Amino acid sequence: MSQIINGRWDTTSNRDFMKAGILSKIFDDTDTKALVYYKQLVNDKTSKDEWIRHGKIAGLTYPGSLADGQNIPVQTVPGPQTKTYTLGRWGTGFRVTAWQEKYNKFDQTQRLTRSLKKCMAEGKDVEIHRMFNNPTVSTYAGTGFDGQVLAYATHTGLLSGSTDDNYDNILSVTPSYSALASVRYYYKTAKNDMGQLMGMDPDVLVFEPTQWPTWMEILNSGKLAFEMSNTESPWKNYIKPVEDPRLTSTTAWFCLSKKDDNFDLNVFTGQEPDFFMKDAPDNTRDRVATSEQHFTYGFGQPKAYLCGNV
Repeated sequence: MSQIINGRWDTTSNRDFMKAGILSKIFDDTDTKALVYYKQLVNDKTSKDEWIRHGKIAGLTYPGSLADGQNIPVQTVPGPQTKTYTLGRWGTGFRVTAWQEKYNKFDQTQRLTRSLKKCMAEGKDVEIHRMFNNPTVSTYAGTGFDGQVLAYATHTGLLSGSTDDNYDNILSVTPSYSALASVRYYYKTAKNDMGQLMGMDPDVLVFEPTQWPTWMEILNSGKLAFEMSNTESPWKNYIKPVEDPRLTSTTAWFCLSKKDDNFDLNVFTGQEPDFFMKDAPDNTRDRVATSEQHFTYGFGQPKAYLCGNV
């Protein structure tokens, strides 16, 4: 939807303050640099296709003991499972009258052009954060290879006849030393789709700004914080903290093993925001500016994501 800008600030007296030169300064706190946070949290990729399909397979299970003369069993390779990402289209714009564009005194068209570019960048950031602000529903990011949402208590793998490949990536705890211990244990004991250890390590801790003082004390203290103790803290500089003001819940935090080869939270961009300005499709001589971008987001296997709290 385009916004029509005509510049009449005082319609009762029909005086345009800008044209009359009465205002000496324009204050606009939206005219700032775009704030984008999602790139720290996902694989940020480009795509030349309108949809992208990933498939998941697995290797073999461990061998078993054999009796003398027993045939060596031949395993059946499981899979594949698939996940499809489909690009979406986002856009907005504004309309400015020919009169206003000719006579305004504060470069309104240029200001709105900057605003349009900022809104496109931040709008993408807000949209992608729906995945992290709503990890227990499929409304925004959909489901992964196993047909479940991002944060789920019984994710499944490809191992047949066993639950060794199942995993629970929800902690539901508040920031604390024990919470970090649970994080470390989750990653160190994580198993692949055949129930074999993966050897993952958490490397990013993401939290809403309310939690900043608590996490900083935990991660930066040489001694154990919050207690009368000379015990050295094993958690100093253990993980990279990322403060994310796009998280909407004050209790929300999660961890990622972003450097792991199996990290699978993705954003695919088919078109970065463009900018197009043209004459309005009528006889007003107005000008219309529009911007459009194409992207999608989601996950296949969320094992490298651990939801601390929602």
